[in-house]
Amino acid sequence: MKKSELIFGFSSFFIFGFSLIIISTLIPVIEKTYNIDHSLIGLAFSIGSIAFLLSSLLYGFLLEKTDAFKVILIAILILLIGNILMYVMNSYILMVFGIFFINFGGGGLEISIPFLIGVSGNRKKGKALNLLHSAFAIGALSSPIFSSLILKYTSYWKLSYLIGIFFNIIPLIFLFQIKNFISSIHKNYLNEVKVSKKGIINFTLIILTLSLSFYVSYEMNFSSWISTFLFEIRRLNISTAALYPSFLWLGLFLGRTILSHMPEKYGYKKWLIIIVTLSLIFSIFTIFVGKNIFLSSIGTILTGTAFATTYPTIQALIVEKYKKNKGIALSIASGSTSIISGFFSYLVGFIGKSHGLLFGFLVIISLNLIEIFLVSLIKE
Repeated sequence: MKKSELIFGFSSFFIFGFSLIIISTLIPVIEKTYNIDHSLIGLAFSIGSIAFLLSSLLYGFLLEKTDAFKVILIAILILLIGNILMYVMNSYILMVFGIFFINFGGGGLEISIPFLIGVSGNRKKGKALNLLHSAFAIGALSSPIFSSLILKYTSYWKLSYLIGIFFNIIPLIFLFQIKNFISSIHKNYLNEVKVSKKGIINFTLIILTLSLSFYVSYEMNFSSWISTFLFEIRRLNISTAALYPSFLWLGLFLGRTILSHMPEKYGYKKWLIIIVTLSLIFSIFTIFVGKNIFLSSIGTILTGTAFATTYPTIQALIVEKYKKNKGIALSIASGSTSIISGFFSYLVGFIGKSHGLLFGFLVIISLNLIEIFLVSLIKE
């Protein structure tokens, strides 16, 4: 990759990670400010998942028909609008719209950039996607740090979103610098011989989609609720609890950076079985053994490290298996993931409200257990 291509890819994933995770660290403050409960937050997350679903379905098909540069430009602008809405929000409804736009724009980037890697001829797609997702992890890691510092030293918690707006401008600038590159490789892809869309949905795609869906469900909910769990159940103070998504995303960053070569080294399926099993072990450790700051911090970092390579590896399998109709295959997988993860987001929030977040985390652990079975069914 050239420098401008690299900066664009990394900054795009960074801002999506940054924007998506900010709200997780601010849940206690938002609930108090707007007098809302866990179930309404869970509902907002579910609406965000619906936005991601709609975006995934739309962008996958657009990439098979329309200029990729324009498609990506629209995605970045929508994400920017989402951050602006979160910054100016003064009600629950405006927050929901902000979350919707962030997920819609981010969903477009989530489809478009792996699609470009798939059509660029890069042989080590697993490694490339893991490294790009490490930028997402850096964004997700840094946003709770910013939020925690802001909560500690000022009452102006919306400042986190103002920072996000500035970060959002970076990929917008570099997108125009690589316009010709994007148009060139996309044009070559579109000019190749078309193949029938029949047979896209098969056993392999179904298993990969379910694997992706259950992974996103337990990773997203772990990240979204860990601060609130530690605040309510372990009685940590709010500024300390707000740091824990950063610990998780530190693990995700380390895993995606250090372990990026492992999928190709061990084989995608074998590596997924290893790493998903470790995810289950470390999640259980964090929730049930991590009863103090030290153990819960270590457990959260290890959980993130175990989570790290699952999503990019499954995504790499999809772009490897589909020489044509990559956009549609990615669209189907991401769209289905949004539906399933959206349901579980609401479920965890509902159970957290009615029975306590400890039971909500039991759902998360159960999803991880099911994931082991799903990845064992993958055919390489």
